[in-house]
Amino acid sequence: MRRYKEVLVGGKAVRKHVRDIEKDRAIMRLLPGQGLDIYEASAGLGGLARVLADAGHRVVVSNFRSLGLEGLDEREADLNRDLPFADGQFDAIVCREVIEHVESAPHTLREFNRCLRPGGRLVLTFPNRLHIRSRFYHLLTCFYRGMKSPINLDVPFGEAHINLIGYPEMDYFLRHAGFKVLGVDTAQTQVSDYLLLALAPLFRLVTMYYLLEHKKRAQEHDKTRPENRAYNAHMARVLTSRPVFIGKGLIVSAQKGPGAEFGPGRAGS
Repeated sequence: MRRYKEVLVGGKAVRKHVRDIEKDRAIMRLLPGQGLDIYEASAGLGGLARVLADAGHRVVVSNFRSLGLEGLDEREADLNRDLPFADGQFDAIVCREVIEHVESAPHTLREFNRCLRPGGRLVLTFPNRLHIRSRFYHLLTCFYRGMKSPINLDVPFGEAHINLIGYPEMDYFLRHAGFKVLGVDTAQTQVSDYLLLALAPLFRLVTMYYLLEHKKRAQEHDKTRPENRAYNAHMARVLTSRPVFIGKGLIVSAQKGPGAEFGPGRAGS
């Protein structure tokens, strides 16, 4: 299978990795409508932003330092600080493979929430450190896929994965930032990993036990309250779902709304 394909972006043929093509398509499917005001955070060279603009959306992008992106409305923005946008300015925000580079994900997510209109959509992608192979790697080395060894000290702060966040922590951050999580999916799997799905029922059984029965009244983890048990059972299902179990990267969609709520939250099949 070819790893790169040519696609039209802004009327020009661009060579893109197939995983990026699939990820961009997944992001497009998760947007809540047509002709939206969209902000893409740390858009890099603006490949996805141009695809969004080609689809009829009004797109604003930011980078830590302006790259002079021709044909795009580009702003300078440090995601570790307050964003230079008005409250409720956007219908949707896309943050693609960036959140793992910022110092404080909760602050960045609160800023995204502030800049969204009521009911606005956040589409967030980030490396999946809880991929089944990554779990085994962590057992043996104390590191994860996405950060397999210590970061060299000469690497500028923020250029490496300084904040490789697991899905449970990200879910917690999103809800406390005022989002309702709508779904978890992936656009990156490899065929051989589907064989590892045979382990998922065993992992779910063990995960259910620890999330529902083990030390039920431990500090900050009271498992006797019905709402906590329901949330824990939901989390166990998500953690052993196909996207989280064998997905190399996760795509989370969330809506600006009550952060304390959680629905069934599609976790893929």
